Amino acid sequence: MAGFQFARAGAVAGGRAPLVLLHGSGGSEDSLRGFAQAVAPDRPHLALRGPLDWEGGHAFFRRNPDRTLDRADLAAQAGQLCGFLAALVVEGHPPPLLLGYSNGAIMATAALLRGAGLSAGAVLLRPLSPCAGEALPPLDGYPALLLGAVADARRDPGDTPQLAGQLLQAGALVTARLLPGGHALGEADAQLTRGWLAGL
Repeated sequence: MAGFQFARAGAVAGGRAPLVLLHGSGGSEDSLRGFAQAVAPDRPHLALRGPLDWEGGHAFFRRNPDRTLDRADLAAQAGQLCGFLAALVVEGHPPPLLLGYSNGAIMATAALLRGAGLSAGAVLLRPLSPCAGEALPPLDGYPALLLGAVADARRDPGDTPQLAGQLLQAGALVTARLLPGGHALGEADAQLTRGWLAGL
């Protein structure tokens, strides 16, 4: 759908909102499937492969040579992802929950800002704002979990709080935590995500 290659697990039609998994740079559609099974074994999921070849794997959007975000490409790719989410709804699936890690968390954020009605909430793991310092469109009541890490070599400690603040100002229902550890996901990420999903 919408040009994405993806893997399914569980029956997606009807029932509980599925998870749409968006991996990090250099990953694939298999990267987050174990995490999804650990945090929400009762939910179906659709694990997308980023459309761009990147670092021996795949990514959802390009970065500039200095590793800043290629915002034009990010906007274009977010439009493609929104097309995928819209196709799910047209097929009769409930609006999904986005679960993105790193590159995938940035993509999930860009997509929810473009069309919040296409998803039911978002888990943003090691996030970074795609539009730092800008006002966001209204996100009244949109639930979002943000998990950063204090020793993340790829993020500034202020990145997660900054995005959390933007989302809060837009009216989203935000839970944000800075965890011990680095860029890789750990058991604390799984525990907090499991609890947050269970509370929806």
